[in-house]
Amino acid sequence: MSTPEDGFSGIEQNVSVENSGVAFVQGSGTQHNSVTQNYFGASGLPPTPENLYRQGELILQAQGYDEAQLFLIAAAEAGYKPAMDLLSTYEQFGMGGGCWTRTLADMGDPDALYRLARKARAARDGSPERARHRDEAIELFKKALEAGREDALIDLGYLLHEAGRLEEAIPYLEQALDHLERERKSDEYYLEGKLRSSRKKLARRREKDENRTQGGTRSRWWRRKGDEVMDADAS
Repeated sequence: MSTPEDGFSGIEQNVSVENSGVAFVQGSGTQHNSVTQNYFGASGLPPTPENLYRQGELILQAQGYDEAQLFLIAAAEAGYKPAMDLLSTYEQFGMGGGCWTRTLADMGDPDALYRLARKARAARDGSPERARHRDEAIELFKKALEAGREDALIDLGYLLHEAGRLEEAIPYLEQALDHLERERKSDEYYLEGKLRSSRKKLARRREKDENRTQGGTRSRWWRRKGDEVMDADAS
């Protein structure tokens, strides 16, 4: 006799007198007892990834996060992206270990890449490895931007300015200002300040490099002339 779970290998139905209708979700080597009495069974809905997700959503709305998580994990492990998205969203609030955000990021999801970038950016604060976290955030923001998260321009401009990578920062800051103007966002003033600062610092840096180069050439020229005079006196 076929059972509803025959169409979905991620669910193993354990039917007995003691626990009739309880579904055990197999995923990543862990068995999740989802306590779904009367939900999956001969007269219930088939345990497809979408149905698992919908049930998880309903339980979540009733603030039963722990139970809802079991349904959502089952759906996510079956490759159902909306479940991964929802689990990733809750990982921002410390719920879960962060694996679904990372999974989505590896799939090239722009929102997940952006979340990971913001996490790396936050990790730099007060960290002895501040530069490493900042560089990681920069690379993730770049990937998020390439994947379609245009607001990553703002974060890229800030972080590149902070890192002193001014030539890289200026184009991102300019594009970010255009983006904010189109979106009618309110941080334009702060962003314009960063852009002005980057331009001034870069101009001063270039001027200093030019002076150093010219100064070094002059000093070498005078040194050569002095050596020639000394040689002439000696002869």
